[in-house]
Order: sequence, then C-alpha cells, then structure tokens
Amino acid sequence: MTEFSRIATEKRRILLPVVVLVLANVLLYFVVVFPLARQVASAETQATAEQQHLRRSRSDLNNAKASVTGKQQAQAALQKFYQDVLPKDASEARRITFTRLQQLAQQSNVRLSSGTNVNSHEKNSELSKLTTTYLLSGDYRDVRRFIYALETTPEFIVLENVNLNSSGDTQDRGLAMTLNIATYYRTGFVASE
Repeated sequence: MTEFSRIATEKRRILLPVVVLVLANVLLYFVVVFPLARQVASAETQATAEQQHLRRSRSDLNNAKASVTGKQQAQAALQKFYQDVLPKDASEARRITFTRLQQLAQQSNVRLSSGTNVNSHEKNSELSKLTTTYLLSGDYRDVRRFIYALETTPEFIVLENVNLNSSGDTQDRGLAMTLNIATYYRTGFVASE
C-alpha cells in the first residue's frame, strides 16, 4: 500500500466527514451562493439602470417646469405688451402714428406728407393692423436721421416698405420716397379663416 492509502484508511473517521463537508460546500456554492450572486449582480445592474431612468425623469420634469414657467412669463410679457405698448384702438393708433411721425419729421428736418390709412384684421388674431402710406422728402442725411429715429422710437411703429421716388423738381435735389408704416392694435376678437 502506498503511503496515501495507508493514511486514508487510518484516518478515515476524520477524512470522511471532511470530504463530505467539502462536497457539501461545493454543492451549496453551486446550488445557493452562485445563483444568489447572479441575482445580486442582476439587481445591481437593474438598480443602476433605474437610477439613470430616475435622473432622466427628473431632468424631464425640470424641463417641463421650466417650460411652464417660460410660457407663463411669455404670457405675462405678451399681456404687458398688449396693455402698455400697443395702441388701444384704431383711433389711438392713427393718432400715435400721425403725431409721432410729425414730431420725428420736424426733428429730422424732412417734409412728411400724410397719405392714406388702411385697416386690416390679422387672421386668427386679436390684432388689427393700421398701415399708413406717407410721402417723405428731404436731404439724404436728414432722411437717414428720420428713418433711424423711426426705427428706434419707443412706440410700436413698423417701417414696412421704403420706395424711392424720382423727383421731377430740379430745385429740390433731395430724396423723395414713399413709406409704408404700420402699427397694430387690439380688437378683442379672433377671426376664423
């Protein structure tokens, strides 16, 4: 007999329970511990994915709150614009446009001849538009000053179109042009298409 078999037969009472315990540990590892370790790893992966999903959801919520806040601020700014900047009605729009343009023409040393007014309603809007056509004449520098003053005036007046006219008058060597100027006012109803 070999040395190992002699020890195994002599110490069989000790070795048999040790071998059974080792086999039981290996079996326990493969039956219980290994599957639980895989479940824990899977749960950790799922928890990480859920945390990322939670972060994205919180980001979406914050964006939605910011959008709602932005919309409310825009609505408030629009109401302020309607109340404080736009003329209240067509007569006030005509008065503001005519008075302000006459002041700017006088300050800029140009001649402004009043023209025609056209009212129109903007589709699907509470706004109506007053377009006035004016004839303007003067030196180039003065006309530039007038147009700059018009575009920077605090009143809501829009220079829509500028047409240069040919001047048949030889004494007047300045510019002559037709201006289409518009402003908007609130009418309070929405027209359908």
